[in-house]
This record gives sequence, structure tokens and C-alpha cells, in this order.
Amino acid sequence: MSADRSLAALDDTGRTLARRVVLRLVNFEDGPPRASKPRPTAALGGSDEQAVVRRLAEAGVLVLAGDDADPRVELAPGALDTPELQAWLRTHGKAEQLRRQLESDAADWHEREDRGAGLLDKSQLRELDGWLIGGPWRDLGVTAQAESFVTASRAAARRRWWPSKNTVGSVLAVWLMLMLLATPIVLLFIVVLTAWMIHRFQ
Repeated sequence: MSADRSLAALDDTGRTLARRVVLRLVNFEDGPPRASKPRPTAALGGSDEQAVVRRLAEAGVLVLAGDDADPRVELAPGALDTPELQAWLRTHGKAEQLRRQLESDAADWHEREDRGAGLLDKSQLRELDGWLIGGPWRDLGVTAQAESFVTASRAAARRRWWPSKNTVGSVLAVWLMLMLLATPIVLLFIVVLTAWMIHRFQ
């Protein structure tokens, strides 16, 4: 079966998994997308992804190498020239690059002792929102570590936007003190104004 026919025969779930596998075997650095170096098959996902790897290898989209102890996989020569894979690069290529950056940032954050540092800022979260709304987030298989990183970033952004309980308490205390200090002045003004009006209309 040809590569195009094999890809067309996949159902929606199989196509999603195949796209995930193929995009992780693409090198997006320094020029147009091209096949990356062989990668361990274990790095491409779990049993579902492994089944798709075997099917794509049988169709000539991927090439398996190594032995059973260290199986590796790469894109077959010319595989990226197929219309289906070109379409995947157009629709999901940018999202895959963002996913890789997100996973790298999440790994760095996970290693930090200070979990409040290294989080995504508001502009980065807005860019990520554009990706999430676009749909590829789940398709590309983001790790739980990356999802926890995004959750922590959103929580930190909300804390920066909304004042903390301590901040609110401090503001209320200052406001109350100013009101107490202003009360004698207001009362004095009322007394003076009343005396002036009495004198004025006598």
C-alpha cells in the first residue's frame, strides 16, 4: 500500500496519532522542515503510537532501524513530499514547535527549586491561548508536566492581577486611618460653615 493510500485509510484517531508521530520526527531548525535524525521509538509515545509507527513503517512513511534492544525510527526519504504530510506541516507545524518549546520550558521549571520563577508571562499565555483555541493542543500530546506548568503560570498571572488578602487588608487599614484623620477636619469645616451662615443671615 502506498504512503498516501495508507494515510488516507486511517480513521480520525489513527490520523491524529500518525500526525503526532510524524511531526516529532521533523527538524524545524535552520531552514525548511526536513527529516530529523533517527529517534528511539519509545520517545514517540505509548502503545497506541507504537502501533501507528509499525503501520507507517509498513507503508513506507517511516524507516525502522536498530535492534529490539534499541529500536529507532526516522522518516523515509521523500516522505515529507507527500500531500498529506505537507498539509500536516501547514496546519500543525507551528503548533509542534510551540509544543517543543513548552515542553522544554516545563522541564526547566520542574527542575527549579523556586517554582515561582521561570513561569510563562501574560504575552506567552496569550500566544498559547491562540494555539489552544486552534485545536492542536490535544492532537500533539502535551505531557502532564507541561500541563501543570501552564496551570501554575495561569495561577501566577491571576495572583499578579488580583491583590492578595494581605494587600487588601493593608489598603483598607490605610483608608480607615485616612478617614479617621480627616474626620476632625470635616467637623471643623462644618462648625465654621454653620457659624458663618448664622452670622450671615442674622
